Amino acid sequence: MSVEDSWVFDSLVCFLHGPIWNAPLQTFIEQKSLVFDPNQQLDENNPDILQIHEEYKNLVDYMLGSFMEEMQISPEQFEMACLEGRQQGQGENPFHFHQVLFQQIWAANDLKIFIRMMTQRNVELQLQALDLIEKNQLAPGGVEEGDDRSADASSDPGDTASEVEQMIAKTVSDELESPEAALTPEQEPNLELVNDKFQRLNLFFEQEDRVDPSDVVSRQEYLRQQRDKIVEIKKQTRAKQLQETMSRGTPHAPEGARPSSALVAQQLLENGGQTKELSMPAPLEAEENAALQLRRNLAKRLRSEVVEQK
Repeated sequence: MSVEDSWVFDSLVCFLHGPIWNAPLQTFIEQKSLVFDPNQQLDENNPDILQIHEEYKNLVDYMLGSFMEEMQISPEQFEMACLEGRQQGQGENPFHFHQVLFQQIWAANDLKIFIRMMTQRNVELQLQALDLIEKNQLAPGGVEEGDDRSADASSDPGDTASEVEQMIAKTVSDELESPEAALTPEQEPNLELVNDKFQRLNLFFEQEDRVDPSDVVSRQEYLRQQRDKIVEIKKQTRAKQLQETMSRGTPHAPEGARPSSALVAQQLLENGGQTKELSMPAPLEAEENAALQLRRNLAKRLRSEVVEQK
């Protein structure tokens, strides 16, 4: 890759790794994933599912368009940067090129991958909520006498809450440092791991038939409340990361470039990813079309590479 063009790839990878992209995208995924119930057969023609996917596509295209406009990058430069970055030796660049970096873009282009991604996130959030309940010893029905976990019941609730918030905030930082922790779109799931996750959630509701059926609803509601709490803490953590990024300025931006992508991300983070409710002008039509072209080209390239690897 030539020196004069290296900033294109550097900016692309940094953008997809960083909070400007991840803050609104990850928060949208978490807030909207609740309806993607892994215990139900989701209909791809469900109007609610289609509406969420359409909103997601608009969000992805809007963020890509704003970034490309700000950085003054054409779709051709973007695609070439991806190709050259992939061919570049891993030792020459601190960021290894992985398909997972483009998972969110790919999901905007493919409804099945989008549903899989949203369902996976919903399960992970429910398990994190279960961790939170166990950590606080607040599960409905309390802790049974003789349970070893009862030894922690006397701990300061304030200290426990602070520890939990720090733990959740750390998961957000880990997401930025290692996006490879997420499944790639076409990766075959570990069935044993998936079954273990579902068994753990089911035990919370059933507990070997010791829970009255009428209490299952309250447990579900309590789990949802803890899930919402986790989503909100993560949102606040991403807002702080985004603010820190904005205070440092935008790296590699050409002189005179409009610092729009960070401001767009900030507003989208606050309004739940609704691009139609932004107070600032939308990217130029040319940039919107360029973002759409980029998204489709990347999805096509990623799919072909996955097929070649099989």
